[in-house]
Amino acid sequence: LIYDSFAQYLVTEKGYDKDLLNLTPESLDFCCKGLVFDLEDGNFLKLAEDGTVLRASHGTKSMTSEEVLETYGRREWKHFSAVSGMLSRSAKYYLYDNYFDLPGALLSARIVDSLDQHDKQKKYDFWKDMVAAIQHNYKISAFKENCGTYFPEVKNDPDKYLQRCPESVKKWLKQLKNAGKILLLITSSHSDYCRLLCEHILGHDFEEFFDIVITNALKPGFFSHTPNQRPFRTL
Repeated sequence: LIYDSFAQYLVTEKGYDKDLLNLTPESLDFCCKGLVFDLEDGNFLKLAEDGTVLRASHGTKSMTSEEVLETYGRREWKHFSAVSGMLSRSAKYYLYDNYFDLPGALLSARIVDSLDQHDKQKKYDFWKDMVAAIQHNYKISAFKENCGTYFPEVKNDPDKYLQRCPESVKKWLKQLKNAGKILLLITSSHSDYCRLLCEHILGHDFEEFFDIVITNALKPGFFSHTPNQRPFRTL
């Protein structure tokens, strides 16, 4: 659904190749957390914990060990320190660390394949369109406006995408609360989407399971920015 929501926008609004709408399920294996996308060169890097390039692809096509060595060298990738900090939204690289846009990695890779086939480009300039597709589907007002493909589809058929929590999970949450634990639900999602999900998987009384519910939390900055940027109120 996430893939389709971005692809539909790029094809209908930006004039990209209609072939992008055709997706084989096995191709989704391309998506894995921690992929770094080199926006200008069209390469995807999978990094080790120390920043070594474990493997890479140009679009969806795997690069050989020799090609990786020639392009990125043997040692730690030189931009690793920037990406492993909070600078993962730099202009030349994008770190896929979020499930909400992760299938966009496959879409971007397929766009690189398509542009190579038709234009033989050396540098790529489509990322602004991908950002527009993400914004169109996920902007704060999108749920309310029924904008894009993602939210209308989940609203229309939640059972297709959501698995209801078993009673054992609800019982466990109640036991924790009764034992004096403070239960928090913290999500970067907006409150209206959070309510749809929680009412569907936990029930209309979902708020009774939690002492505090925080939506639109802007994770990970919620936890990592200095207190004067993300102040906590002491109660």
